Amino acid sequence: MFRVLRPQPPIINILIQKRPLSWFPLAILLWSIEICFLSGMGWSQESISLPKKETLTPTRTRTTELSTPTFSPDNPPPPNYSPPKFDKNNAQQFNTYRLDVGDGISINVPLFPEFDTVATINEEGKILMPIVGRISLAGLSLAEAEQKIIYELSNRYLQTEPEVYVSLAAPRPAQVSILGEVVRPGFYSFVAGSPLNVALSATGGSTKDADLRSVIIRRSLVDGSVIERRIDLYTPLLNSQTLPDVRLQGGDTIIVNKLEVGSDRDYDRSLITKTTLPQQTITVRIVAPLDRGGRALRNISLPNGSTFLDAIAVLPGGDGILIKVEEVALMRFDREQGKVLTQTLNTKKALNGDLAQNVNLQDEDVIIVSRTFIGRVFNAFTVLTRPIRDFFSFRRFIDDIFE
Repeated sequence: MFRVLRPQPPIINILIQKRPLSWFPLAILLWSIEICFLSGMGWSQESISLPKKETLTPTRTRTTELSTPTFSPDNPPPPNYSPPKFDKNNAQQFNTYRLDVGDGISINVPLFPEFDTVATINEEGKILMPIVGRISLAGLSLAEAEQKIIYELSNRYLQTEPEVYVSLAAPRPAQVSILGEVVRPGFYSFVAGSPLNVALSATGGSTKDADLRSVIIRRSLVDGSVIERRIDLYTPLLNSQTLPDVRLQGGDTIIVNKLEVGSDRDYDRSLITKTTLPQQTITVRIVAPLDRGGRALRNISLPNGSTFLDAIAVLPGGDGILIKVEEVALMRFDREQGKVLTQTLNTKKALNGDLAQNVNLQDEDVIIVSRTFIGRVFNAFTVLTRPIRDFFSFRRFIDDIFE
C-alpha cells in the first residue's frame, strides 16, 4: 500500500488557523525565517562567474651579462642582472671587441625595419636609435649590444622578443701606447684588431735587451677595472709555431719587459735577430783614416744580426774609407753593466774565417780603425770626470772626440 504524502501548508497558515490574531506578528517573523531557510536550501537564483583571463608574461632569458656602467636610474638593467667577472689571464676577453666612442655600428631588426639604423657611438657612449631614442652601448660586446636592444624593444614597444643583429660598420682607431724595450716607445694609432707583432714593428722592433717571453698587454674597461695578459713571443719562435692571436683595441698599453741579468742563459738572441720582431736595422759608426789625410766618421746601416765582416763588406772603396790595418777596436756601451766595453778585432783573421773575430754587431757599435784614434779615445777616458752612464752619453762622448 502506498501512502500519499501531501505537502504541508506553510507555518504561517497553521498559526493563523489555530491561534488568535494576537499571534499575527509572531507568524510574520516565522514566515521570514522560513523564507531564509528555503533560500539556504538552494531555491534562490544562482549567479555564475566566469573565470578571469590570465595575462601571460613572456619569460625573457638573458644569455649575456651586461656591463654595469651602461645602466643608470633612467636606463635600468634587465631582470636577473649580475655584473660580469673578468679573468686576468682570460684570452677570450682580449679577443672580444668592446664598443666605445667613435665606433660605427649597424643595427638590423628583420621583422621591424622601422628600427633599423647605422649609428656612431657619441662622446657619452650612446647611440640614437629610431623610435627608441638614446641607448648606451659603450663597453659592450656586439653580442651584448644585441641583447640590450632586444630587451629595450620587447620591454617598451613589442610583445615578444625580436631578432636583432648588430655589426661593426666602422671600427674606431686603436690608440695604443707602447713602452719598454722597443726602439721608439710612444703612442701609436692602428686599425682596431691589429695583431701584436704589427704594433712592435711600428716602433722599429724590440731592442736587443727585450725579453720577448714577457710582453704585457693592459686594457682598461669602462667600469674602471684593468685586465692584463702576459704574452710569450719567444717560445713559438723557438718551436716554429704561430704567434699568439692577440688583437689590439683602443686604450691598450703594451709593455715589453727587459731581459734580466741571469735569465738569458736559455734565451737565443741570435734567433730573435732573424725574425721580424726585433729592430730590423742597426746603425754602426766607423771612424777610419782617409787616404788623403784626416779622418772620417760615418754611420752605416746594416740588417739586424750583421757581423763584423758584413760591416767591412759595405764600406765604400772610392772615398778613401778603407780598412788597411789588421787590428781595429770595437767599442760598445753595455746597458746591463752600465759602462763602455772595448774589444780588439783582427781584420785579417776575420777574413780568413776565424769565427771568434767575426762577432755580431749591435746598434750604435763604434769601430775605430787607427791606432792613433784608439789612443785618443783612451786618453779621453783618463781625463773624463763624469762617468758614462747611458747610451746617449756614450754617443756624445764619441762625437766630442772626433768633431
